[in-house]
Amino acid sequence: MRPGLLTLDFDGVVCDGVAEMVESAWRALKELAPPAPELTDELRTRFGALRPAIESGWEMVVLLGLLAGRHPSQDAALRHGRAWAEARDAYVASRGLTPSGIARTFDAVRDRWIAEDEQGWLSRHRFYPGVADWLARLVAEGQLVYILSTKSKQFLTALLAWQCPAFPRDRVIGRAEPRRDKWDVLRELAAAHGVAAPDVWFVEDRLATLLEMRERAPDFPARLFFAEWGYVFADVDVPAARAAGIPVLSLARATGPFERWSA
Repeated sequence: MRPGLLTLDFDGVVCDGVAEMVESAWRALKELAPPAPELTDELRTRFGALRPAIESGWEMVVLLGLLAGRHPSQDAALRHGRAWAEARDAYVASRGLTPSGIARTFDAVRDRWIAEDEQGWLSRHRFYPGVADWLARLVAEGQLVYILSTKSKQFLTALLAWQCPAFPRDRVIGRAEPRRDKWDVLRELAAAHGVAAPDVWFVEDRLATLLEMRERAPDFPARLFFAEWGYVFADVDVPAARAAGIPVLSLARATGPFERWSA
């Protein structure tokens, strides 16, 4: 059994870009809320541990700023959605910032970094083991596969050109303005390709997105899969996915035969 349409999230499913995220957040913080903290190994580690709390790119700048001003013993509280949202919003308000303004600066520092040192920017990323070869194999086999991400498309295409040049650029869907829900995009892709909803398979590492899709798009019963190797709180998200009846994929299973995905 194979999907009629396979759609993959990017960050946390295809690519681990935490090293780039924290450095881009630091560069943005230098412009938005100087002086920026020293980007120590400890701060990088703390940022990576809390990356699963983040939904949108601009929040990375806030997370780094928050961590720089807090004792590590307070980090665990930010794993909880409501506590993170309250701390995030308080940080933004206290500095007279806006999410849209942070997002523009965050994208701008990435653009400049790429323009000045593209190889350095690319090197801060790593595709998960076996994923680039898997994508190339799917394309060669004629599998209909898309990348669907809230990351800006120019960053997605640069990374795919680096690690998986065979991947078609017209099957890369990045951040839209205004923002669109992923299930609406999936619905449109299914209609465009004549694929029935149950034959649409969607792999995502953000459990809240999958649960929200089931709740808000019950008339579009795509098959949903949770990527346990991504940006997740493994002790919470994996059992929660299983309790919700969402198949949990390991990286080895995902890059293997489709028949094993629901085993």
